[in-house]
Amino acid sequence: MTAEEVLVVGAGVVGASVACHLTRLGHDRVTVLDARDRGVLPGSTGLAPGFVGRLSATPELTVLAEDSVATYLALSASAPEPAFWQVGCLEVATTAARLEEAHRDVEHGRRLGIEARVLDAAQAVALAPELVAADRALGALHIPSDGAADPVALTRLLVDAAERRGARFRWNTPVRALEVERGTVVGVRTGEGGELLRAGRVVVAAGIWGPVLAASAGVRLPMVDVQHPYLYTEEVPGLDDTPIDTPIVRYPDHSVYTRRHGRRYGLGSYGHTPLPLTPSASLASAELPFREADFGSALAEATALVPAFRTARRGRALNGVFAMTPDEIPLAGPAAGVSGLWFAEASWVTHAAGVGRQLANMLLETGDLLVDPDRLSPGRFAAWSEERIRATALGHYQGVYDVH
Repeated sequence: MTAEEVLVVGAGVVGASVACHLTRLGHDRVTVLDARDRGVLPGSTGLAPGFVGRLSATPELTVLAEDSVATYLALSASAPEPAFWQVGCLEVATTAARLEEAHRDVEHGRRLGIEARVLDAAQAVALAPELVAADRALGALHIPSDGAADPVALTRLLVDAAERRGARFRWNTPVRALEVERGTVVGVRTGEGGELLRAGRVVVAAGIWGPVLAASAGVRLPMVDVQHPYLYTEEVPGLDDTPIDTPIVRYPDHSVYTRRHGRRYGLGSYGHTPLPLTPSASLASAELPFREADFGSALAEATALVPAFRTARRGRALNGVFAMTPDEIPLAGPAAGVSGLWFAEASWVTHAAGVGRQLANMLLETGDLLVDPDRLSPGRFAAWSEERIRATALGHYQGVYDVH
């Protein structure tokens, strides 16, 4: 690839990571476009609870997560304030079957080079007494190298690093459409007037809005946007501004996950009927109005499970939107049928830095790839119908917390 301009659409954690890794490799002709003001994250990044887990049933996700953890640790080490804390993770078993699964996960982790061990119930409670239910826990899988991020702070660190190495970020610049001529992307149309910004390569990292932009170039992105609830307590007496000092906690049997957020605790649940969303250009935020009835009994069951939520008053409740694929693996690579168009889509904070590195190395043809490109190819579901893509992706919804 020559030193031609690369336009990245979207300055969330994924787009910022792509720019950071491109400039790290010496390619400083990078411009990142975003519709928002600097410091505002209206997409999924700004709503993410920041769980970063390395161990996954899918080897590709494990590799991407491990690379991301290394990047986040390095960024935090050189920053005035950290944006990632390696506090570990507890997967609490409330059934004998899950406890047996935890022992198998230890062996799985060992094969992947990830340390994990099974704790008894008392050991698990001692590590996170406000989050592990002593009356329900039979034990827990403990992964010390997992952690939690502040996604907003982390994105700022990635943006800053990219800017120091020459990348340009243009804020308040909404991208309306991709411009394609004779099967090749030549740039993007921005703003109300549709100004054409030309580029040799365009990377779409627009999160839940990715399919809208892809459609403007006649490309189908095989992903489904879905709504998800997250609750906070009000401020809890005795907690200070320390972001997190105990492991993140998951309850696989109940599709629940929880963590400390400074003076509050947070909790999310996948234990409800999936609520897909069809994105549109007019959608201004990844946060939708919160209606508890939309999530059935899942939140009542989740708050009854986690000790901190049994006693603390409930605070903010949000309904955030994120993207899923049929195999839960991100879409990162070139578009089929449109030369010069690339995607970095459907990636969570857990894998964002790894996806950015993978895509930058592909764009610059370094040969130094983390994952087989075919496993991340945006065209890998080309033969699937829209109905099959949607049904398969939504069928994975209640298992997402296990890998993200």
